[in-house]
Amino acid sequence: MSHEGWLLRTLRAWRSPALRRRMGAGIAVVDGGDVLLIRRSDTGRWDVPGGGADARELPEDTARRELREETGLTVGALRVLGVFPHRHTYPDGKVVAWETHVFTADFSGGEPRASDDAAQVRWWPLAALPDDVSEATRAYFAALQAAQA
Repeated sequence: MSHEGWLLRTLRAWRSPALRRRMGAGIAVVDGGDVLLIRRSDTGRWDVPGGGADARELPEDTARRELREETGLTVGALRVLGVFPHRHTYPDGKVVAWETHVFTADFSGGEPRASDDAAQVRWWPLAALPDDVSEATRAYFAALQAAQA
């Protein structure tokens, strides 16, 4: 399915009144031609560090908190990559309509370590990103690669 088809289907699903809605955020930390990804402990898939917002938390604050919790890193200025609506089905069958705000930031040093919801952290070349990702993460990757081109 094309990215546009996926986006249209996801936007229609996002508007469904039966779905629980959540806001989340993440950061693609970039170092030259590499991006830092985590392997999520809940799904085993690769993703940018991120997660759900706390009550009344701004997307930027959510992204910074999740990066710190999952990798131990902090970064400077954030750049907006995009807002990505998508659905996620949890193992218990619950479906949540997510609005995920994804930012980019330059690596500012430190040794990333997996913690919290991250089972593993790894630097990946932007030209050779992993395939074991969700549809939403695939959309983040496409936007990231376009922004870095």
